[in-house]
Amino acid sequence: MDTDRLSYVTVSIPVAIADDIDGLIGELGYWPSRGAFVREACIEKIRRERERLREIQGATGGTDQSPRGKPRRGTNPGISPRQTAGRKPEHESSPKMKGG
Repeated sequence: MDTDRLSYVTVSIPVAIADDIDGLIGELGYWPSRGAFVREACIEKIRRERERLREIQGATGGTDQSPRGKPRRGTNPGISPRQTAGRKPEHESSPKMKGG
């Protein structure tokens, strides 16, 4: 990254979250702006997720990593084949699929 010139992007968050951030900034006075709060929150989240990936890779011998260094698709631990086994996909049980 070129440290002489920083680039920025804009993201949108729900107003309710922005209001909560503003409330924390006002109560604690720790962050100078919403942007500073969001930046710190993002950095914390990135560190946590990278650590989680390292733990997953350590437990599986690194098989959840593609050769390019990005996680492979379909490695979300939230849905396991056991949870979906034996169920028909919703589109198969719709009336249109049955000719109705």
